[in-house]
Amino acid sequence: MPFLIARAAHWLPIIAACCAVTLVALHPNISSIALMLVALAQLSTLTGYRWLTYLLCSSAMGLLLPGFISYLTPEKWVTTAGWQALVSWAQPTTFESFRAPLLMTLALQLSALAILLHQRARLGAPLLLVATLLLIGLQLAASSQAFTPLLRYEADWPSLLTLGIVLLGQYLQSVQHWRGKRCLTKALWPACGLLVAVLLLWGKLHHEAEQTLYQQVETRALQATHQLSQEIETHLNAMRGFARIWQLQTTLPTSQQWIDQAAGYRQDFAYLINIAFITPDSVIQHVYPINTPNLSLLGRRLFDVQPAGRDVLEPALRGQQEGSTDVIELLQGDPGVIHYFPVLNAEGVPLGSAAMAVSFPMFAEALFAQLPAEEGVIRWYDGPKLLAHQGDATHPGPWGYDYPVNLLDKTLTLSYQPRWEYLVSQLSRLPTISLVTGLILTYLLYLVLYTFQRLGQQHSAMQNSNNHLQQEIRQRSKLQQEVEWLARHDELTGIANRRHFLEQAEAFQGIRPISLVLFDIDYFKRVNDQLGHLVGDEHLLFFAQLGKSHIEQYGGIFARYGGEEFVAWLPSHHLPSAFQVADELRQKLANSSLSHADGKPLTLSAGVVTVSHPENVDLARMMQTADEALYRAKHNGRNRVECGESNTTEGA
Repeated sequence: MPFLIARAAHWLPIIAACCAVTLVALHPNISSIALMLVALAQLSTLTGYRWLTYLLCSSAMGLLLPGFISYLTPEKWVTTAGWQALVSWAQPTTFESFRAPLLMTLALQLSALAILLHQRARLGAPLLLVATLLLIGLQLAASSQAFTPLLRYEADWPSLLTLGIVLLGQYLQSVQHWRGKRCLTKALWPACGLLVAVLLLWGKLHHEAEQTLYQQVETRALQATHQLSQEIETHLNAMRGFARIWQLQTTLPTSQQWIDQAAGYRQDFAYLINIAFITPDSVIQHVYPINTPNLSLLGRRLFDVQPAGRDVLEPALRGQQEGSTDVIELLQGDPGVIHYFPVLNAEGVPLGSAAMAVSFPMFAEALFAQLPAEEGVIRWYDGPKLLAHQGDATHPGPWGYDYPVNLLDKTLTLSYQPRWEYLVSQLSRLPTISLVTGLILTYLLYLVLYTFQRLGQQHSAMQNSNNHLQQEIRQRSKLQQEVEWLARHDELTGIANRRHFLEQAEAFQGIRPISLVLFDIDYFKRVNDQLGHLVGDEHLLFFAQLGKSHIEQYGGIFARYGGEEFVAWLPSHHLPSAFQVADELRQKLANSSLSHADGKPLTLSAGVVTVSHPENVDLARMMQTADEALYRAKHNGRNRVECGESNTTEGA
């Protein structure tokens, strides 16, 4: 399995790089180019050229940075039109097509950062990988919006698949650096939980922001439709009033009367390009405004000039009802309609008809002049036929609104489509800012948790190391004490050895008198030879404890001098007193249960020497004198105590 993982970690970056290069060749854009740089950076990690990896990752992040900033920058800082102008200067395309989708931008930036930090788990590379995967998953999720999203936040399938291959290769390369780090896992789970919450919150805020903007634009379109309907109704009521003026007269209006009345209405309704009076025999008698095209109509039969609308003109001439033509091409060249209103005198006798030609382009211009051209375009349709439009139709947004408008018995369609730049400028930046802020806070939380867990582990390790060190110190101290004890005591008997005895003797240099007794167990070699060394050791141990207890009773020091030889140091003891102490010990051993193989009791010989003068003690000379006395005791039959013969000693 490790072999297969290693092989996959080697080949996946190569496959991803090939896919990314193919994407750039087929669809060169910011997203695909940045993806190619990230894939090549992942491939360069296999070669060991870290400088190339840094260069490629930095280039990818720098390429995505302007678009990323545009998602965050408020409109009052840098307008969308300004971004569009900057893009148009560099490349003849829309700003929307130029910049990478939001989630793809974030995913590529996080992936590039994770490549730079893949060997440094403490800097959050695992969280960056998880965040990138979640961003990819969010792009794959189907949108539940009832309208087309304004902003493209998802990438195409080939790009997502290629990025997924990059992430898989990156994970396989990096997992070996994270293996065994429990603090990494403990810090990762809470951060992942917060990350999911941040992405869900962004999705909700983003949907609500676009939905709110959609409703605002829809309301604006409804207002424009309502305004148009009101203007049409106002226009019709005004024309009806204009026709009813002549009910107060018994004769046909004169040319001047007609001009005087029509001029006022023409001033209020500039889109009326022709206000004419038609006699009952369909002759155009009066016309306003006075211009060359209109003057050419005077005296001519209407149906000769404009055959359309005869079916609605005849009822108006008979004083029956008003009507309007279908949408026709007016003599002035504009599409429009002609309204016919019956003109009656005071007795209700038809005098003729008032004809008013409405130009749709002029109508739209008058109605929607208050709408800034950069917001979008309003179109007026008669079925599929475009009657008029107002505004800028370049870079239209994804949203369009169509509403019916009634013109007498005809239904026209008002279409409003805002520009993409206008919609983006009105869209709240709060969701994007919340997303970026949430990602940063999640990253910081991960670092804090990781640092806390790492410090806890280090503290625990330090505590364990300290405990181990303390234990080792105690062991070494105990061992040192044992070594020191062994250096000063006999291993077999546990009493002081020769070295310790000599050190103790130095401490009693100033005491006078002072006596030294040298003991030797008689025929101890026979014990070892006949009874064995184990029994011999038991005898030595017994005598050592017996001697130590006896000598310390008199304030002295008892030590093993070597083999079966023992020595006693008796401060403040004259020779008779030292002799008595030595002899009592001899008697205790003789009366003990220790014996030879033949049953004879174990006996002891001793030599005693005392110093009484104030000069320094010559310990070597005292040992020699005591040894000579011990020799005499053995020579004289053993089991006895002899005093040393020296000019520095007192006689017994």
